[in-house]
Amino acid sequence: MPSLADFEAKYRVSGAGLSSRSAAFSRHWGTDRAPPKQVRARFTPSDILTSDDMTRCPLFVLPRRIALCGAEPFRAQSARWTLCVALTLSFLVILCGPLTPCAAQDAAQPASVILISLDTLRAGHLSAYGYTKIHTPHIDSFAQGGTLFAHAEAQIPLTLPSHLSLFTSTYPFQNLVEENGERVPAGVVTIASVLQSRGYKTAAFIGSDFLDRRYGLDRGFDDYDSPFANETTGVANPLAMRMRRDGALVVRAARQWLGAHRGQPVFVFVHLFDLHMPYTLPAEVARRQGISRYDAQLEYVDRLMGSFQQELVQSGWWEKSLVVLFGDHGEGLGDHQETDHGYYIYESTLHVPLIVHWPGKDRNSKLETGKSKLETRNSKFETGTSARDASSDFRFSSFDFRALSFTDRVETPAGLIDVAPTILDYLRISAPASFQGVSQLGALQAREPATPRAVYSESLYAHDAFGWASLRALRVGKYKYIQAPKAELYDLESDLREQVNLLHINAAMAAELQNELAKVLTRYAPSPRATPPALSPETLAELESLGYLAAEPRGKIENSGPDPKDRFAEFELYQSAFLAFLEEHTADALPKFQLILKSDPQNTLARFHLGECYLRLKKPQDALREWSTVLKLNPQYAPAAEAIGQYWLEQGDYTKARRRFQQVLALTPDSYGGHFQLAIADEHLGLLPEARQHLETACKIAPHDEDCARELKSLSQK
Repeated sequence: MPSLADFEAKYRVSGAGLSSRSAAFSRHWGTDRAPPKQVRARFTPSDILTSDDMTRCPLFVLPRRIALCGAEPFRAQSARWTLCVALTLSFLVILCGPLTPCAAQDAAQPASVILISLDTLRAGHLSAYGYTKIHTPHIDSFAQGGTLFAHAEAQIPLTLPSHLSLFTSTYPFQNLVEENGERVPAGVVTIASVLQSRGYKTAAFIGSDFLDRRYGLDRGFDDYDSPFANETTGVANPLAMRMRRDGALVVRAARQWLGAHRGQPVFVFVHLFDLHMPYTLPAEVARRQGISRYDAQLEYVDRLMGSFQQELVQSGWWEKSLVVLFGDHGEGLGDHQETDHGYYIYESTLHVPLIVHWPGKDRNSKLETGKSKLETRNSKFETGTSARDASSDFRFSSFDFRALSFTDRVETPAGLIDVAPTILDYLRISAPASFQGVSQLGALQAREPATPRAVYSESLYAHDAFGWASLRALRVGKYKYIQAPKAELYDLESDLREQVNLLHINAAMAAELQNELAKVLTRYAPSPRATPPALSPETLAELESLGYLAAEPRGKIENSGPDPKDRFAEFELYQSAFLAFLEEHTADALPKFQLILKSDPQNTLARFHLGECYLRLKKPQDALREWSTVLKLNPQYAPAAEAIGQYWLEQGDYTKARRRFQQVLALTPDSYGGHFQLAIADEHLGLLPEARQHLETACKIAPHDEDCARELKSLSQK
């Protein structure tokens, strides 16, 4: 079953309903869009010229004849002396170091960074982490001569929030992106932007629409390859294959880009989505092998990684790059009854692989570049200047600068939030003040004691979707505490599958971790951010008087409401209803939503989709009734306001539509759909300056959307 925690967030947060659209607006709302064309790698002339041939050192030229001791030598003797001097000088150049510009360039060349995300990869299903039902030799080989983190934890088990936490080294509750479909806040500092400012060429190759550029993760990237559907006000079915691309295509695009950028430091992010449901391999493939469909997909991904690694080795990138392979979150696969991810925060969805390949040749190889020798378990290096003695003013640090002794396995728990600081520490680049993670180089070099540190994780899906309690966890060493109405404490050393709750057996430890969790939440609490008003003060006052702006801010969520564990049966019923709805089995979905509401009338998500079902069944008044009830229960539920606005827009009542889209923007100022559709309503009402303003804002939010650009051009001609 697909991860509806992922998929539903796109519908709920984006503020886009799934109501039927008229033909006049279908191109805006994406109900009949054709699959996008695959985007070819685009290279500039400067990219093409940056090749091995163009960066070779020029020949060292000597005068044809050299006078010795003031005498004119014979031509043959002169030739011999000339050759002798040339060879001597060439030897001195090699011996003494970088005298030519090319040599200086090589000495200053920093390590490149290749970051590989295998979405939905559960650590416990890799043979490197002890799994025996299948073998994953290629992914495992990334740890040969490298380092494997045995207990790495995701900070949140959802795709976009987890990646943002890694890229910004911030906690989800601090950066306020805690669901898929939310936009990255303006001004955040990412590892991509840091390396870009240091002269790195940066590129990302994305496997799923969940990380599409329109959500803002593209900051700091020169090239961001996410060739998915255009931004529109309607959200296409997230189960559709056109919302993702095969890992083979992602790897090929990355390989082509790397081939065009040899000879310069790069930061490359490669994202594979093949392990995420729905699976692309036929079920028969898994049945023939007697394994699960997840494991069959994992074997496919493992082969892709083997091919990609071989390409990196053959092209020279493997030796000169810091390669980090990780999973953004795991997969439930039935543990604690969770088949996917996002609902709970057990280890099945939080424990992820984290493997680091260090620059340099493989284990037991030797690389000689200077005088002093440092031998490690990974490789043997010779370098003229140690990392600790190197000047901090260096713009770059050559990859052999950090040839220190790294352990091949780290047992101390760490978080994905620590990845970016560790990379920058290795490169001798100071981490930004906004980073909240901790570099792991101390533990890796085995120079510092492995003292346990707190690793935080969370899931707000049950709270945001259904109004139930949020889940937060803190792990310190072997103990993990889960804050919930019915709190939990586990000893992960003896109970990795979290079957025995020790809360009442070890109440003192639970109280200690609960206190530490409160400290983390207080220490990194988000600072108030001034959101630029999308509406005039008069309009905001009007909406507030109507009760549209009266819900609690995201940052002040209390641990109240039913425990998600007690509502799991309702959640499963919702999943079944929502899948039927996505597959347009409306007659099957409607009674399931009604059954949910019979036992839980406060379930706004089920009520919202019940309204969608009514609209499909040509019962608009019933739909409006359900959506209006949603807004009474939760005045900040923007999708309901947008659905009502879309209905009135299709009916030609632009005044009513305008008011609803104003409400959407009051709740979500960065809503593309809110600005775009409000512009349509304004245009029909003759408010052309206002329409132009909202279209300009929409085009800034979605700069790659062709519909928006076309509408703005048409409006400008009026």
